[in-house]
Amino acid sequence: MAKVGIVYGESSTDYFTFIVDPQNMPNFGEFVVVRNRNGDEVLAVVKGVRNINWLMGVGKGSYDYIEKTVNVFSKGVLDKSESIIASAKVLGVLRTKEDIENRNFEFRQTPNRVPIKPGEVVERAKDEDLQRIFSNGHIKIGRLLARENVEVGLDVNKLVSRHFAVLAVTGAGKSNTIAVLSKEIVDNTKGTIVILDPHGEYSRLSWRNAKVNTIKATIDPAKIKVSEFATLLGVAENASLQRRFLSLAYYTVKWEARNASKILGGIAFVEALERKIEEWIRTYESREKGEEVVISYYDPQGNLLPRKIQSKDLDSLIRLKDYLQELKANFREFIKLGNILSEITPAMVNVIDLSGMEEDQMIALASYLLRGILKYRVRYMKAVNMRDSPKIKETKEKFPALTKPILVIVEEAHIFAPREHKTQAAHWLGKIAREGRKFGIGLGIVSQRPKKLDDDILSQTNTKIILRLVEPHDQRYVQQASEQISEDLLSDIASLGIGEAVIVGFAIPLPAMVKIYSFKEDFNGYYGGGDIDIVKEWGEIEEESEINLEDLAGE
Repeated sequence: MAKVGIVYGESSTDYFTFIVDPQNMPNFGEFVVVRNRNGDEVLAVVKGVRNINWLMGVGKGSYDYIEKTVNVFSKGVLDKSESIIASAKVLGVLRTKEDIENRNFEFRQTPNRVPIKPGEVVERAKDEDLQRIFSNGHIKIGRLLARENVEVGLDVNKLVSRHFAVLAVTGAGKSNTIAVLSKEIVDNTKGTIVILDPHGEYSRLSWRNAKVNTIKATIDPAKIKVSEFATLLGVAENASLQRRFLSLAYYTVKWEARNASKILGGIAFVEALERKIEEWIRTYESREKGEEVVISYYDPQGNLLPRKIQSKDLDSLIRLKDYLQELKANFREFIKLGNILSEITPAMVNVIDLSGMEEDQMIALASYLLRGILKYRVRYMKAVNMRDSPKIKETKEKFPALTKPILVIVEEAHIFAPREHKTQAAHWLGKIAREGRKFGIGLGIVSQRPKKLDDDILSQTNTKIILRLVEPHDQRYVQQASEQISEDLLSDIASLGIGEAVIVGFAIPLPAMVKIYSFKEDFNGYYGGGDIDIVKEWGEIEEESEINLEDLAGE
């Protein structure tokens, strides 16, 4: 190991400072080892490096004085008055004294409870020790920022079962990180992933021998809950009368179809709802003056019941009909028969392309999808435990992907689980975050606006991959939602460059600053996204205009 300094000044079980050998200066984030008072070998990470010159300390004099000092003293004298002081945070005991004597080189990963002794030599940690700590894992996500030759691996069992979050500002590398994770999980563990993709960034996700299944977001209104359908239509949560009439029409149309032995779904179901509401409107409008208007409807259990229609109800019915017409006009392409869950393919990255949808429609689809994944996965596992062959067979035929553990990654998670109010999608995300581990459902949360994200869901993600976050409110919010993020890690996050991340939590043995692999360069892959070269495209427009003018002149 290369000597980098000597412990100097005050030290403790958690921190120490050392004076640096100027010929072998460690960088910020470098890993070092030092002995504690018991002779145990302790691993630490450099958290700060300061340059001090005793002849030119702050407050020593004016500019003229400093200028004369520089001119009077030779460079050699100034250099000899210079010190480099580094501070380091202790990560844990690398090897006990007994381990060293017995030549046992396994990392203990135990807390250090004995102070570091001043005067001890500080050495750069060996690559092979860091590889023993960081390079074990089912997948490789990048390399240590301080050691480019040390790969960083993640434990997929802990990453998926204990959930994770990828957080960063726009352009810091979130999409690249998700692309790398997805490729590694599918290639190395044959995992099944579902990505909820609001912007269609991953619709062209590819790499060599890629296993990607892009699914155009569609929904069958006949298969979703009434509350989800209300969200799909954009009916406000406080519009109780509109939601009530939607519920009446929804179950009435369903039971009428069932009684007539009809299969009704997709756009035909929406049109049947529209006709039913129009029927109720006409019933009221065609009444005689002073006549009481009563309609018949079915409740969820299939009971036929009467209800009075009053003048105050008419506006709600008319508005509801407008919502249905708008849904047909603007979102017909997203409505079709079938179940999107059956399109999820095992051992692949399944990208649910939500681009083109409004946020209300995205939330409704996400709610339905998340609820279905949880429902059928739980049903399958119970069937396996009870050896219920018919239900096992049914799940294998209809939803083969749900016979194995599944990872759901939610891009732009603040859309689906905002901090300000609870959406139906947030309800199911929260339920998966709390209960998914028992049923083999993992959750990955991705957001560029952490402070807008539901704190209960964020706090359930036990591995955080945090790329550059510059806004102090975002930094503090992430810290409050994670027990693993200390003040010094917070300062690390603020110092990150593009594609660099602090990874902390269950899936990695120790917190680390990592250079995430470039999906495009390291894996020759593609995932879309990225910034448009505006100046280039403007230039191309100008060139096209010149060509057109020349063509006209020729004519």
